[in-house]
Amino acid sequence: MKNKYSMNWVIPQLDKSRCATQIEEFIIGQIKVKNLLAGDSIPSSRILANINNISQSSVRRAYTRLIDNNWLTSTPGSGTTVSANNPTEDIPHRTSGFTEHFPAGLVYINKKEEIVQPAYIEEPFVAVGTDFPSPASFPEEKFVAYCNHFREESRKLSQAELLNAYDARYLKDNMVDYLNRKRNFGLKHNMLDIIKGRKSTLDRVFRILINPGDVVINTSPHDNKLLAALLKRNANVFTISRRDPDFIERIEQMLNHTRVRAIHVRPQCSFPESFTLPEDSCERLVELAKKHRMCIIEEEEDHEFWYGTTAYKPLACYDHDGFVIYMSSLSKATSDAQSLRIVVASVQFINELQTLPAQPIEERDIFKEQAFARMIAKGDMADYARQIRLQSKTYRDELHLILNHYLHKFVSYIVPEHGLTFWLKFDNKFDLNVMLKKLDDGGIQVPYHPNNKKTSLKTSHMMLGFGAFDINEAEGGAKMLNMVLSEY
Repeated sequence: MKNKYSMNWVIPQLDKSRCATQIEEFIIGQIKVKNLLAGDSIPSSRILANINNISQSSVRRAYTRLIDNNWLTSTPGSGTTVSANNPTEDIPHRTSGFTEHFPAGLVYINKKEEIVQPAYIEEPFVAVGTDFPSPASFPEEKFVAYCNHFREESRKLSQAELLNAYDARYLKDNMVDYLNRKRNFGLKHNMLDIIKGRKSTLDRVFRILINPGDVVINTSPHDNKLLAALLKRNANVFTISRRDPDFIERIEQMLNHTRVRAIHVRPQCSFPESFTLPEDSCERLVELAKKHRMCIIEEEEDHEFWYGTTAYKPLACYDHDGFVIYMSSLSKATSDAQSLRIVVASVQFINELQTLPAQPIEERDIFKEQAFARMIAKGDMADYARQIRLQSKTYRDELHLILNHYLHKFVSYIVPEHGLTFWLKFDNKFDLNVMLKKLDDGGIQVPYHPNNKKTSLKTSHMMLGFGAFDINEAEGGAKMLNMVLSEY
């Protein structure tokens, strides 16, 4: 086919067994030598396949990886173009969002007044299934190869160079670049830190942020680690449930008569309900934080799992003027990735965080940290996230069909937009502890979540995970539960 483009799109020496990789290398090479500039149009997958006499699926695979790694961008109706955020371009720094100064202040003098906390009774629930993906989905061989590479490289390092690696600069720099190019955070390199372990992260952040007696709003009362960290600082904890239909209004009412130091919230995917805070509510919450000088502690555990056309926009990407502290796991892929916690905040807060005693190096594995950094830089983590997200969307849809077919008479729920769990509300006449025991007695082993809290209290709520999902197991369990509930 005649090439109608000004640039020659005939890719030399194409090997059909690896042409997707060669297409990637060709386009990256053309961008690096400035034959392709930001905003330039790229031939459609069909046209490029015809020009080079190869399959369209190979071109689509190459384009997908190039989009994942910010070399290209695709807009429905406008085609594919060279990304303005591609790795050869400097990203303009955002003037809003995270700031040099931490506006909520690092020292807060609480008024000597007695505050009576409203009574809040946690409603128990049963946790079934997994809220994390199967570890078998992670490209372990590639990860181990990277680990071994850095282990061998360490033999060439001096003692000082080896110890300097514990500042995790390579991983931090790659995370900043990823968050800026892929998620538009607008960070400087001194606005991010990495801490090992969620408990340690909460303890360290709260040590800088919260003084004894400070009022903190907790929107995740079932989160035991969070509550323990708040109580360790002797915070005055109020609970406002994400289940409340007037969630934002209740926060505003409280701010109007109480000095609130901070609120902890999971906007993308609340725990355990998997509720998503809509954009207008996010904007209102940020404006309330700025108006009342309240710090928002945003945790985002499920950033890899979104099922719409675009990823969720975290509060960190709104014009919050520095009032947001963002925390997340590196990934849910493995326990190692989940234990690496990202903290993003204003420069002053990060500097103060780094004055705390360093974590023991025995708790760190710098070769794994460097391997994760290399996987981010090479696009391997983006590949994994895309594949596991597509797989999880299939699991979610299959589980929705099963629930709707077998249990629609007994349960209500909303299909989650994010995360790896359904929040099910059964009719109040049922006690799920009793119903699920009948399944066990009938030979159907119930896959309770490892963190499921056994309770003698009656409950009609279930957190049902689909991270590692078996359709036959799910359908068999739903059929039997239908029989049990129908006999009740």
